[in-house]
Amino acid sequence: MLRTSVRSLSSSVPLKANYGFVGLGQMGQHMARHIYSKLDATDKLYVFDTVPQATNQFVQNVTQLKPENQDKLTALTSLGDFGKIDSFDYIVSMVPEGKHVKAVTEELVAGFKAAGNTSYPTTFVDSSTIDIPTSAGAAAYVAKEVPAFSFIDAPVSGGVAGARNGTLTFMVSKATESEIAPGFVTLLNKMGKNIFACGANPGSGLGAKLANNYCLAVTNLAVCDSFQLAKSFGLDPKKYAKIIAVSTGKSWASVDNCPIPGVYPEAQLPSDADYHGGFVTKLTRKDLVLALNSAEQYHRPLYLGETSRYWYDKGCEHKDIADRDLSVLYEYLGDIKEDAAGKLVDTHKSA
Repeated sequence: MLRTSVRSLSSSVPLKANYGFVGLGQMGQHMARHIYSKLDATDKLYVFDTVPQATNQFVQNVTQLKPENQDKLTALTSLGDFGKIDSFDYIVSMVPEGKHVKAVTEELVAGFKAAGNTSYPTTFVDSSTIDIPTSAGAAAYVAKEVPAFSFIDAPVSGGVAGARNGTLTFMVSKATESEIAPGFVTLLNKMGKNIFACGANPGSGLGAKLANNYCLAVTNLAVCDSFQLAKSFGLDPKKYAKIIAVSTGKSWASVDNCPIPGVYPEAQLPSDADYHGGFVTKLTRKDLVLALNSAEQYHRPLYLGETSRYWYDKGCEHKDIADRDLSVLYEYLGDIKEDAAGKLVDTHKSA
């Protein structure tokens, strides 16, 4: 695991770095903000989102936060515009699905080829959570189309809170930490706290991410179920939350993303904002399905997977559950009742 940032191998003179960032959503806006706020004197940051309002809002927010860096920031209006910039060191993408990663990669490559900027060793860093074959395919595509370029998967763990606080964990497809280039370490340390090398094969970082998010999805479901059980016993949910925080049932889902409002007000958890502002249920379901599909490809049975998928599928039938933080499953499971025949009935009324 790496924590130390290295700026230069042989000189104390600051090195110019051109960074790009694609995707300014719930996670990406915070990751890009940290890059912006930590730019060195000669660095530049170029940002793009398919939603112009997201790009404009990002620029407005960060330049108010640190106006002295505004001359180092440029908002681009298309992916093709990246190719017009000389000497990009790293372009980070944080987008929803594999199809978006594929499209972004192909458009970036086309832009650089059209502009004739294909000799500088630019690295595409994808931090999205997608399927392994698509990511490996993107790496092979880049290597074939622009041999000087490279593509590497570096997904993250830590959720929106980790992105906001700059404490993300990066899982990188490299055999050892020492093989991660110093400039890459510098970039990742601007956005996160921990860097792990997960394996030499393309997609190794995603393998670690999918295994982790499988654990998250299952644990979150169990935590929400547990809190509903405690409630049925007549326990005070807030008191139970404090008990579980110092007991053997403690987990990220029960403490750092506690589903009970008002337990940790200083942390500004999604549960305190009507389950808004976190890692939404439908994306948790997406990652769970990716893990299940990958497990099938690798002939690894997941014994809790289908049960968990069933309840995430049921919850995501309701838009107000699908579009809010995954801890909202506590609220949803409270609306599952038994009828006179003992059959489970979904009584949730969508907002």
